[in-house]
Amino acid sequence: MDITRKITTEVLVVGSGLSGIKATKELADRGRDVLLVTKTKLASGSSFYPLKASLGTQVTKNEADKDVFLDDIEDLSRGMHNQKLAETYVNDIPERVTEYPDIGVNAKKLDGERKACFANHSRDIYLLSDWDQIRKNVTEIFNQYDNLIVMQKTVVVSLIKKDGQIAGAVLLDNKNEFVMVECQAVILASGGFGSIYKHNLNPADVDGSGHMLALEAGARLVNMEFIQFIPGITTPRYKTLFGEHTLMYCRDIVDDEGKSLLDPYLPENLSKNEALEIRSTHGPFTHSLESKYFDIAMMENIIKTKNENGFTLLYDDELYDNEEEFYKVYLDWLKGKNVHLTEQEVKIAPFAHASNGGVSIDENGSTSIPGLYAIGELSANIEGANRLGGNSTGACMVFGKRSAMDCDAYLQTAERLELSEADGLTQLERLSESMLPDVVEESDLTANQTIDQIKEILWYDGNVVRSEERLVEALRQIAELEKGFRFNELLEHKQSRKLAMKGRNVIKMARLLLRAMLERKESRGAHYREDYPQEDASYDKRLFITREGTTTTYQFLDE
Repeated sequence: MDITRKITTEVLVVGSGLSGIKATKELADRGRDVLLVTKTKLASGSSFYPLKASLGTQVTKNEADKDVFLDDIEDLSRGMHNQKLAETYVNDIPERVTEYPDIGVNAKKLDGERKACFANHSRDIYLLSDWDQIRKNVTEIFNQYDNLIVMQKTVVVSLIKKDGQIAGAVLLDNKNEFVMVECQAVILASGGFGSIYKHNLNPADVDGSGHMLALEAGARLVNMEFIQFIPGITTPRYKTLFGEHTLMYCRDIVDDEGKSLLDPYLPENLSKNEALEIRSTHGPFTHSLESKYFDIAMMENIIKTKNENGFTLLYDDELYDNEEEFYKVYLDWLKGKNVHLTEQEVKIAPFAHASNGGVSIDENGSTSIPGLYAIGELSANIEGANRLGGNSTGACMVFGKRSAMDCDAYLQTAERLELSEADGLTQLERLSESMLPDVVEESDLTANQTIDQIKEILWYDGNVVRSEERLVEALRQIAELEKGFRFNELLEHKQSRKLAMKGRNVIKMARLLLRAMLERKESRGAHYREDYPQEDASYDKRLFITREGTTTTYQFLDE
């Protein structure tokens, strides 16, 4: 394995979703030399995944709303959020939302005010839409900069540190050749990890690679057990986002025999209509509300029967009489996909979606490593055990800008550390050694089959319903699969290098997530343990994950 060339720049931005685009443009406007790399194409990731007709941004409506907004965040976070990051968002978002057009995004304010998912109070919501046009706009904007280079179909395999600070990175370019980047700062904006689950509502490149880059560079992860699972449509069009607000017009959810899923689960003081009405107010599963039985019933049935086809929704025809824009946009979008909720049999099941946890950052998107930033879904942002709807897109703008501003100030004093070819080769050697199991076993599975098996294990054992027995067994199975994964052999051959990195990240991320779920022996927000079904005050701490050498540490800390 050889380093074929070296690129020198001031800042490397990894990922081209909303946060990466925002940070890149801000730095380019300040005259900084920027290299933006993306696994697929410019304007990609979950930000631009055609999951639904639009994405929303929730905005503080006035000065008096700031404290109310913070109360909403704190209420749903169940003590797991970072207060300073929440305050930063609430203060900055009214100005940042006006900057969407600067990066080629058309943000339309909804008429009136609306409660976002999980929100206790209504406020202004801006809708983002027309992803294809946004991609064209971003390309045109970026083409205007001489100090900006974009590398598509490129994967970052490792970050290089010298004297405790960021000095560069090793990439796999579009020809699967190793390229070394010499830079003073890196902004990671590579998204979440939803695609490492069998059933997910994410593009394939959202696989946790940025989490592993940050962790192995010395940054910390936090709140990784709080993953959002939301219902997705399985029939008639698989992997289509389900609009939970339509449950206001739903009578029941039934299995293949027409039996109600809810009847065996609902407590005596909660009617079916009440459960569905509460469930209509939020997309992701949460243990925090009485609507939890809706998702628990689905997942427990799937675990028991191994039937992943989903469950049928019984709707009233009046659904399509609702002329409210929020309904019409979604229902018209479904029609464009040949899905009609009352005329067709529509089935849903839980899908992995977004992570509330990630890389631990400060209010400027900075990690504990000088020169290393993490923004967007990759970071553990303003959320805790639950995430308020409309905050994720806004956080991309808020912390995209703040990371760029802080990075610009950092570059004014940061020393440029020159990298030699030997530095790059040393990094590749470390990468090879990072996947040498104590015991190597022959396996009949291909790399892709190994990845698929891990995705299935995660979906069954690390989904909505979790237990110590299944988590421990899942970790054992993944350890066995790792023994047969021929990482170095795949890395040696040019055509399989990216597959090697993907498999490596899936193995490491799966183990990390399952272990985090195992550590939190309670139920809180997006994390539900059927063997510990209550929220426990002794776990009023956030779970931080650190790595030194080959040792990964999990600690509950008051910070």
